[in-house]
Amino acid sequence: MAKILIVDDSSLIRSVAASAAKEAGHEPIMATNGQEGIDLMGSHQIDIVFSDVNMPIMGGLEMVERIKSNPEYKYIPVIMLTTESDETLKTKGKELGVKAWMLKPFNKEKFFTALKKLL
Repeated sequence: MAKILIVDDSSLIRSVAASAAKEAGHEPIMATNGQEGIDLMGSHQIDIVFSDVNMPIMGGLEMVERIKSNPEYKYIPVIMLTTESDETLKTKGKELGVKAWMLKPFNKEKFFTALKKLL
């Protein structure tokens, strides 16, 4: 059972992603922004991160930058789950180490596929 960190300021997206994680047999851990996500990584052994891009306090790309600059977390795969489809943002995400870019609305099958590929 993997621990999946779901970082999104939308309670609906967190709920749907957590439900999908449980359905896949994994444990969801939820955060409402990037800073909260980083804080939770310190107290949980996270296996994979799904994150929105635009959030208050700390956005997803800044969170990815911090994750990848930490030797303890840098190998944890990060998938962006967002409404952002801008190629510049995708490129920046890839440069930072984002493994995949999934567009909302939430698609459970794509979520399952990403888990299988990256866990």
